[in-house]
Amino acid sequence: MKNKKRMDNNGFSLVELIIVIAIMAVLIGVLAPQYLKYVERGRESADLDNIDIMVSAIEIYNADPANTPVTGTIKASGGTVTVTGVGNALTAAGLTTTPANMKSTAYKDWEIEFTATAVNVKTATLATALGRATATP
Repeated sequence: MKNKKRMDNNGFSLVELIIVIAIMAVLIGVLAPQYLKYVERGRESADLDNIDIMVSAIEIYNADPANTPVTGTIKASGGTVTVTGVGNALTAAGLTTTPANMKSTAYKDWEIEFTATAVNVKTATLATALGRATATP
């Protein structure tokens, strides 16, 4: 007897491929929003950590009796961070770079004012996240 190959196995049918693609589309539609929320929470956490590090560095600098206390502001407007008057304190505290942009949508606009004796967080949501009192405008 000769060994003949069977030719009736043609692979997947078009219907089977369409069903698999439809199942994948449904899974992506369900999982994508959850993934995007997870990414945004990570951005918020990173931004909040950066802000907290800057505030702590200036507080430590101002608390050192060997230093003259600095005054100024750190402000984010549209996600772009501006440091006014306290840059030397950040550098002296070892922060050679400050974040240029806030990556999360929650912390795109905020302002923190530093005086010789206090830190005034002027944005309520940031004050709550940092666990600090909000300054009265």
